[in-house]
Amino acid sequence: MSLGTDGRLPHPSSGGYLRPALPVWGLFWRSVLAAIGFVLIIPSPWTTTALYRFIVDHVALPDGKRLEFTGRPADIWYVFMGVSAVSWLHGIIDRHHLPGYLGLVVMLVTWTLVILIYKWFCANLKSEDGRLSLSFQGGYWPYIGWNILLIVSFVTIIGWAWVVKFMTQWICRNVRGTASFDFTATGLDILWRTIVFALVSMLVIPIPWMARWYTNWLISQITVAPPGAASAAV
Repeated sequence: MSLGTDGRLPHPSSGGYLRPALPVWGLFWRSVLAAIGFVLIIPSPWTTTALYRFIVDHVALPDGKRLEFTGRPADIWYVFMGVSAVSWLHGIIDRHHLPGYLGLVVMLVTWTLVILIYKWFCANLKSEDGRLSLSFQGGYWPYIGWNILLIVSFVTIIGWAWVVKFMTQWICRNVRGTASFDFTATGLDILWRTIVFALVSMLVIPIPWMARWYTNWLISQITVAPPGAASAAV
């Protein structure tokens, strides 16, 4: 991305990519805490919100202005606990070989709750200059459809990477407000980086560095543009 005549990065209205700069250990230990909170259910709203805030605090708009996250755990604590509790139910259903339709119901509930988290996250995503105001407009049924397609795509071994690409595009393009967003990574980009991440992480020690590398890359593939500049939502 080129600099302006004054040597500064352009305003987001002129377009550009998000600029992540996540530190290794800060991301790693907060991710571990978020995972522990998820398993224990009750701490989940606090540990997950802390992870979101940390990530957002280390991402800048194309013009260099920092992003801020104003969401609080108390806002939708019941949603985070619900997602964690439903995952426990899914495990119980699998272990006890209960009817398959129960597993489908659990997944539908999970996906519905995730949409509520998207809405909450976008509503609380701000910029340091106060110009950014967003909302998530994606529907429940399209999101459920994308997740079903993602599950089916694993049968193809590699096709899931392209589903992730288009699903992430759908999510980004349904963020509406004072800016438009899009996701530009290709399916091949996602595939080879995920494979490298998985293989190197098998060595355990490199996990913190690989997590930073992968997360920074994903965020850096999101573009910011004036409202309506992104392609129409899928």
